[in-house]
Amino acid sequence: MNQHPTETAEVLSKDVTILDEALKSVWDKVRLASQLINQLRDEKRKLNVRTEELDRLVSSLRSEVLGKDQELKRLRAEHAQLLNANGHQAFTDEDKENLKGKIRDLISKINSYL
Repeated sequence: MNQHPTETAEVLSKDVTILDEALKSVWDKVRLASQLINQLRDEKRKLNVRTEELDRLVSSLRSEVLGKDQELKRLRAEHAQLLNANGHQAFTDEDKENLKGKIRDLISKINSYL
C-alpha cells in the first residue's frame, strides 16, 4: 500500500484529468440544455401570441356568422310572408269589387272615346 510519491502523483493526475473531462461534459450538457430551454421558451411565447390571434379571429368569425344567421332568419321569415301573401288572396272581396268597378269605369270611358 505504500506507493511512491510519483505513482501517487500519476494517479492523482489521472483522477484530476478524468474529473476535468467529466466536468467539461456536464458543463456542455448544461449549456445545451440551457439553449434548448431558451429556444422552447421562445417557441412557447410565439405560440401564445398565435393562439391569441386565432382566438380573436374565432370570436370575429363567430360574430359574423351570428349576424349572417340572424339575417338569414329574417330573410326566411320575409320569404315565408311573401309566399303566404301570394298563396292567399292578396285583396279582400271588397277590394276586388272596388277594382272591378274602376276597371268597368275605365272601359266605359275608353268606349265613349272610341
